[in-house]
Amino acid sequence: MINPYQSYIKTELDSLPVAGIIAKGYDRIILELKSAIENIEKRNIKGKIENISKAIDLLTTLRLGLDFEKGGEIARNLEDIYSFCEREIQLANLKNDVERLQNVIKVLDTVKSGWEELATKS
Repeated sequence: MINPYQSYIKTELDSLPVAGIIAKGYDRIILELKSAIENIEKRNIKGKIENISKAIDLLTTLRLGLDFEKGGEIARNLEDIYSFCEREIQLANLKNDVERLQNVIKVLDTVKSGWEELATKS
């Protein structure tokens, strides 16, 4: 039986331009990082690790989608941003550093805004 929520998400993603789908990826990473912060504050280490793992997996997916031939300097800049975010997330994970995660959220939220703007022009 088809899950109505999954059906809704699939319909939503199918109707979005690529930039909109990428923005949704950022939304999901940010959501995972916010959950990781909550889990750090609750001292729920297992939950934190699960959130961090999902965030890094999603970030890796975005990184693997970079097209350096077509994207040129923009793709290289995104690669640098993704590398920075991944390092910060890993350090935050090791030290339970909420501030580092909040900084990553700010960076990703700024980049997400650019993708959202691009999606409205598509």
